Amino acid sequence: MTEISRNPLTLYLARLASSSQLTMRYVLQDAADRLGFEEVNLEDIPWHLLQPEQVMALVAVLREDGYAPNTSSLYVNAVRGVMNEAWRMSLISQDHLLKMRSVKATSGTRLSPGRNLRRSLIRELLDVCAADPRPQGLRDAAVIAILYGSGMRKSESVNLDLAQVNFEERSLRVIGKGNKELIKYAPAWALAKLQAWLAFRREQLKEGEEDDSFLFNRIRRGSHVTRERITKHAIYYIARQRGQQVGVKIMPHDFRRSFITRVIEEHDLSIAQKLAHHTNIQTTASYDVRDDNERRRAIDRFDL
Repeated sequence: MTEISRNPLTLYLARLASSSQLTMRYVLQDAADRLGFEEVNLEDIPWHLLQPEQVMALVAVLREDGYAPNTSSLYVNAVRGVMNEAWRMSLISQDHLLKMRSVKATSGTRLSPGRNLRRSLIRELLDVCAADPRPQGLRDAAVIAILYGSGMRKSESVNLDLAQVNFEERSLRVIGKGNKELIKYAPAWALAKLQAWLAFRREQLKEGEEDDSFLFNRIRRGSHVTRERITKHAIYYIARQRGQQVGVKIMPHDFRRSFITRVIEEHDLSIAQKLAHHTNIQTTASYDVRDDNERRRAIDRFDL
């Protein structure tokens, strides 16, 4: 029997997408520390011995520490995931599993911390990229254009391969959350930014060298374009750096929020749901980050 099949933790992590494994490992490590396992290796913790009262205590501590309800749910779901694997391995009974599943995370919601990036701001971001003579200028413009133009997640853009882009149909085939294959579409201007980056990259190839299979490369100091795929952390850095240049704090997910908000504004919620590939339309509605001035204008129209 392999090490993975003997351990509910490693089996749970193995079932996750690679982009989620690091996050959930961090969550489970923090949960373990809070449960009193600070000195124990994460893989050596006897997860199957956890009791519902311990998870309830974990939820209470997270609430006291000011963690948002969504974060509390993330912790509870991570522990449930490990316990599900423990049940599959016959380490716990079904009754024990049901009791663990009955523990609820902190209830409630919080307002989204994200912002709506208006078209004028997107143009400013592309302008600062265009003014950057380094390879980063072309690459970052392409990243911003694809994230905002298609509404894809940063993990999807990182994993995107050249073979998954159809420039004629303006479509991008991605593997989304839940290992689902999805088709996203991008406007012509966004794909033009991508083509400009790819053309530059190909110009740097030596005779006989093949182009990289992925879209976006890591660029090291000295403007050295590597043959390595970009990371999610690099996408975060691009958003933060370019945002600072225009005086705005930007997170990568703001591009997706802004894409969905714009579709809701210019079309309707159902079309936004389809383009965002949300199963629940309420999830799409939660992405509507139009600012307070727009809400006030809507209320001001209710004259007597």
